[in-house]
Amino acid sequence: MKKFSIEILPKQKSKISELNSDFFEDVYITHIPGSSLNDLIDTAKEVSVYGLNPVPHIPARSITDENLLNETLESLKEVGVKDILAIGGSVKDKIGKFDSTLDMFSTGVLNNIGFKSVRIAGHPEGNPDDKNSIQSLKNKLIWLKKNKFSVSIVTQFCLSPEITNNWIIETKKLIKDFGEDGTKIIIGVAGPSKITTLIKYAKVCGVSSSANFLMKQGLDVTKLINHSPADLIEKLNGFDSLHFFPFGGIKELDDWLSKQK
Repeated sequence: MKKFSIEILPKQKSKISELNSDFFEDVYITHIPGSSLNDLIDTAKEVSVYGLNPVPHIPARSITDENLLNETLESLKEVGVKDILAIGGSVKDKIGKFDSTLDMFSTGVLNNIGFKSVRIAGHPEGNPDDKNSIQSLKNKLIWLKKNKFSVSIVTQFCLSPEITNNWIIETKKLIKDFGEDGTKIIIGVAGPSKITTLIKYAKVCGVSSSANFLMKQGLDVTKLINHSPADLIEKLNGFDSLHFFPFGGIKELDDWLSKQK
């Protein structure tokens, strides 16, 4: 079975030992706005202890300046981090000089630290914090290619196969337009969970089209989502890997994956 990636919060650090290495390899660590960046470092260290690959979020708008960026990345490298997910973060939570991921890249700190693999965020349904998300994605890809980084695009969790497949097609065209053919597309998927939980997170994360669709479907979709995310996954095309958001719990996701063998 192909291995997947999973998203966890620093407060779930005690659950890392429960992650099944048969299913998961990359463990993405979410940064909560307002929390200490040390939470990322501590959690990344714990992920490494269990032989998994930590991929911490590096949120541009939650970092005060390039000194803190440099310090954070150096500390992450010391605990075994090889890959990072660079994100903008919420506009309303900006605390420093960076307005975007590209602003963070432009400091040159990433080049100096020596990371070779950088993941960036994709938003099939648009980004509420960036009205020009497609152009922003293109600009980041161009910069990363120019600076010889290995790149993956990891999306927000998706609920609509139609919207997501269209985005995959357009993103592949965008990648091809400037000659880059090694960029991986990793699609975010919500694990088994209640419909109310999905709608709550969808509204917070800007997955508005899918949230509105789900709310209109009533009990039939509730039964489908509670049963399995397989229907969505089976309808997706042209992606390289899946990234799971375990909104219903890590154990529940593990149980579901066990049944897919």
